[in-house]
Amino acid sequence: MNSKAKDLERVALGIMVMFGLHWLYSLVIRPHLPLVELAAGIIGIVLLYVVGTGLFFRITKDVDKQPYALKEKSRVSVKTVLLCLLLHCTAFFVMNILTAAGVALGCEGPSTDDMSMTGSMVFMLLVFNPIVEEYVFRHLFATRLLKYGERFYVLASAYCFAILHGVSMGPIHILYTFILGLIWGYLTVKSGGLILAILMHSISNLFNAVIVQKLLDISVEAVGAYSTVIMLLGVIGLIIYLVNRKKVVLDGTSGLIDRQALKDLFSNRGIWIYTVITLIVMVLKAVLK
Repeated sequence: MNSKAKDLERVALGIMVMFGLHWLYSLVIRPHLPLVELAAGIIGIVLLYVVGTGLFFRITKDVDKQPYALKEKSRVSVKTVLLCLLLHCTAFFVMNILTAAGVALGCEGPSTDDMSMTGSMVFMLLVFNPIVEEYVFRHLFATRLLKYGERFYVLASAYCFAILHGVSMGPIHILYTFILGLIWGYLTVKSGGLILAILMHSISNLFNAVIVQKLLDISVEAVGAYSTVIMLLGVIGLIIYLVNRKKVVLDGTSGLIDRQALKDLFSNRGIWIYTVITLIVMVLKAVLK
């Protein structure tokens, strides 16, 4: 096994243990704790982002870490930022198409009962989650994997970020968050830092979660009108991307994903273990629901 495969395996297993600890707590332990919701939630966050991150560092301790910030900061063009914003709408469009297809096939639609936009929930979506998740999936992955290639890093970080959202948000959100992960990974590479990725993550949660939930308090029709506008912007973004896709350059050549990066990712033992465990947890969550 070469160094690239070994390092990816350690990173994948580190993320699996990190979130596996959180899933164990959420599915098995938390329902039996005689605690108020806030206290139980705080314990879950500490287990995930304090204990879990510590375990991730432990598992990846032998991976050679390299700084990824550009020696000369690269300024991402306004056109690129605007296109990335439109591609967030494309991800929303894809998710809505998949949701509609699932409902048409008799699958249960997404529930919004547990997504009331309290002040703490808005803080988590707009501040805490963007900062912490981008630190984990963009920063920690970059310091360990970017040395093996920009496409390899962007694909690995996006995939590992997306697959676990099948547990927290449902299988339909996997492709949605995968597209977002590709965008944020690309911006991390091109800017040499996390600021743009964090801002985009926060904006995505604002437009595709917070505003949607707020509009649900008004009427279903308001959500429908808003979603239609976002999806139209998503179609525009997809067309612009397809026309200009050769201008997306990673590793010195055009294109966002290549066959070698896909082969390196899906032939990796750690990725397979991570994927299988995540799918098992998805099923268990559905059964225990």
